[in-house]
Amino acid sequence: MVNEKINLPSEFLNEMKTQLGKDYEKYLISMQNESVRGLRVNTIKISVSEFLNLSSLQLEKIKFSDDGFIIRSDEKLGNTPNHLSGLYYLQEPSSMIPVIASEIEKENRPLKVLDLCSSPGGKTGQIAMRVSEDSVIFSNEIVSSRAQVLYANTERQGLKNVIILNESPERLGVFKNYFDYVFVDAPCSGEGMFRKNPETINEWSKNNSIMCAERQKEILNIAKNLVKPNGKLIYSTCTFSKREDEDIVSWFLGHGDFDIIDVPEKIKEVTIPSICEGLESARKFLPYTGEGEGQFVAVFRCNREYCEDELYSKKHFRSVYEIGQSQNKLVKAFAEESLTKTFSWRELLSVGDSIYLAPIGFDSKIQTTLDELRFVSIGTKLGEIAKDRFVPNHSCFMALPDLFKTKFELSDDLLKKYLHGEELEFNGNAKGYAVVTKNGYAIGGVKISGNRLKNLYPKGLRI
Repeated sequence: MVNEKINLPSEFLNEMKTQLGKDYEKYLISMQNESVRGLRVNTIKISVSEFLNLSSLQLEKIKFSDDGFIIRSDEKLGNTPNHLSGLYYLQEPSSMIPVIASEIEKENRPLKVLDLCSSPGGKTGQIAMRVSEDSVIFSNEIVSSRAQVLYANTERQGLKNVIILNESPERLGVFKNYFDYVFVDAPCSGEGMFRKNPETINEWSKNNSIMCAERQKEILNIAKNLVKPNGKLIYSTCTFSKREDEDIVSWFLGHGDFDIIDVPEKIKEVTIPSICEGLESARKFLPYTGEGEGQFVAVFRCNREYCEDELYSKKHFRSVYEIGQSQNKLVKAFAEESLTKTFSWRELLSVGDSIYLAPIGFDSKIQTTLDELRFVSIGTKLGEIAKDRFVPNHSCFMALPDLFKTKFELSDDLLKKYLHGEELEFNGNAKGYAVVTKNGYAIGGVKISGNRLKNLYPKGLRI
């Protein structure tokens, strides 16, 4: 019997029985168990071994991931110091599979990567940990509110080479033949989330699944043109529906230009192959094949003949500018007072009063393209020009803590006050802006003002 808390639709169960055959009972039994929580260590900030020495959590390594762990304790982890410092990201174990299946970490070159449907940001963080610092990741979310969540999560993780877009997939057609990797974690009927989020059961219907499949085709029709020859496209869902998984893969391959390729053995060990002949490289994770909820993944390689991308450069811009002389003077004054180095003129971008530290791989083609698109952030948001002075942003403290001359390690009591938004007392000779840390890792910033530390922790994050 299925857990009484989870009353699954009969039409869904009939489809699962057809798909799984003799394994159908295994699925029903697995749905009686509690959902599995996981986290991914953010190796941009801390090594796995250092995190395990620091953390008191009960963790068990995920079999297919070097940096992923199953959480064996029940405590709430969203507001712990280690989470607020970005040392880990709460991520359901099976959702880690698509990035691992891509084997993107084997590339030893600068990459251009698109995470097309990326909020809340788990896969973007995974990708950032696996590519070189001079790679550029475009992380897109069509819904504005979710794009802000994506921004907050990339900010906390301290990601420096991510450009956050807020566009429809259709508008991204300007990136034709541009990306080495495109990740499409497509909107779906969410059957793999039934155990974790039972409310999704009430939203399920066959008609909704059919509509999802049509939208998935629309997105892939766009995504396929964005991949360079010999580049990879990774398609994933968190559903089990054949019409959204295998049928989409079969339809996609029917258009040519792409071949389906194998996934690593460690992924095969916790998944089952597609039930469709010829599509065995497409893999499905179910609650009984490993510890996690649900995921489908297929990895494709573009077999088109070589062709150049169609991005172009222009001289005049309307929103994304190289920093002006007066702005640069204010940023330089901030850097000389508070940082151990100043920034190169070419590294800094101006969008209105906001100043960004561009990713290393940023170039005029990207600048031209962003000038035509809606975006939330470019690399690291350093801060704002306000009343003829430069005020650093929270992202500056989180992404560049090692550049600050002054750091304040907070006790538990002081950290509680800081996270609440209170000012702190200070006795010393330092001046300017400083990073505040817990366990040696940045959690935010302050401005030194006489014998006070003015709190710069964002109001929307205070607890």
